[in-house]
Amino acid sequence: MDDERVSLLSRSAMRLWLVHVATVRSRLVRPLDGRQAYVAGRRPLRVLLVGSGPVMGWGVGSYDLALPGAMARALAASTGRGAVVDVVPHPSAGVRRLRRLVHAAEPGRYDAVVLSGAVADAVRMAEPKGWRTRLHALLAQTVSAGTRTVVWLGAQPIRSIPSFDSRPGQAAQDHAERLNGIAREVCGEAGAVFVPLSGPPPGAAGRHRTPSDYLHWAREIVDALIPALQERVAPNPAASEGSDRAQAIARLKLGSRGGDARLDGIVGTAKRTLGTEIAMFTVLDDVKAWPLASAGAVLDEIPIEQSACIHTIRTPDGMVVPNAIEDPRFAGSALVAGPAGLRYYAGYPVEAPDGTRIGAICVFGRTPRERADGEADLDVLRELALLAQRELWRFAPAADD
Repeated sequence: MDDERVSLLSRSAMRLWLVHVATVRSRLVRPLDGRQAYVAGRRPLRVLLVGSGPVMGWGVGSYDLALPGAMARALAASTGRGAVVDVVPHPSAGVRRLRRLVHAAEPGRYDAVVLSGAVADAVRMAEPKGWRTRLHALLAQTVSAGTRTVVWLGAQPIRSIPSFDSRPGQAAQDHAERLNGIAREVCGEAGAVFVPLSGPPPGAAGRHRTPSDYLHWAREIVDALIPALQERVAPNPAASEGSDRAQAIARLKLGSRGGDARLDGIVGTAKRTLGTEIAMFTVLDDVKAWPLASAGAVLDEIPIEQSACIHTIRTPDGMVVPNAIEDPRFAGSALVAGPAGLRYYAGYPVEAPDGTRIGAICVFGRTPRERADGEADLDVLRELALLAQRELWRFAPAADD
């Protein structure tokens, strides 16, 4: 801490204030549900939120009510497309820890990565020169990973945080403004987008943060994000390798799980809503495919090369086969040419919590359908696939925050 800051606030006073902040934070509600929010729709945009501060969702109990849900709704409203927002939260992550968190999250598979660590580093009074160097390295690393758009969130006015509204909070706020100035310059150098967050409007008395606060920030972020996204062409998602699928399935222990009522309910909804004879949540590892949940049929595992879903997980936005007997990929299949007489197929990819495509929600019918009808069915399957992904978070190993 340099002389100027020492004159403003003693080391002991800062330590006491940081203890107070940690105590308040330990008592706050925060989301503990699956780390994803979404709005169903065509050609969904994928966004990753990483870090501390607003990314944590302090004060609300669900990511749907926090920044991920608010951003998904704002993106969908602004673009007319679907939106899937994943979140990697850490209560005290600054620039140093963000580099590790971002690398582990495979940022290249997202349309945008939004990074937040300014408040955490401001309250720690991070030394500006070293902070600049580390931030530049973080942004350059994320851009080079293939992410279409990288966003750095500036620190909101720190005294707008109820538990930070004090003289020590003012010192942290002054330092945050200094770091924000550095971040704006570094973003320009690294090809990232700097988004200064304003103080949210006055909220409910006694509440640390409310859903309206997160909606306020989501609109600020999306307003800055949309022009950057529109300047770039979205890449198709990379197909998951068989070994990656097998590892993701093993982490979730799906090979040893019996029936699951929630997943059964999702495929049952697909069958009833789309009026098909069969609906399944099919999982594929490196050698075989099998139904984790099914309605209308009890099927055993089959070799992966015989599965329609292996083609589905390689598509950017689902697959429709209006009449399988006319499709050379499937015309020779026993399910098509044999007694089952299946003709129609539609499926949408399902991802594990780590982003690996491990299977598909799919339906089969004995009557061919027009392609336009199948595209409409994909709208339903897209939403059900997202629901299935949320259910898979229940199986994910506990993460260390």
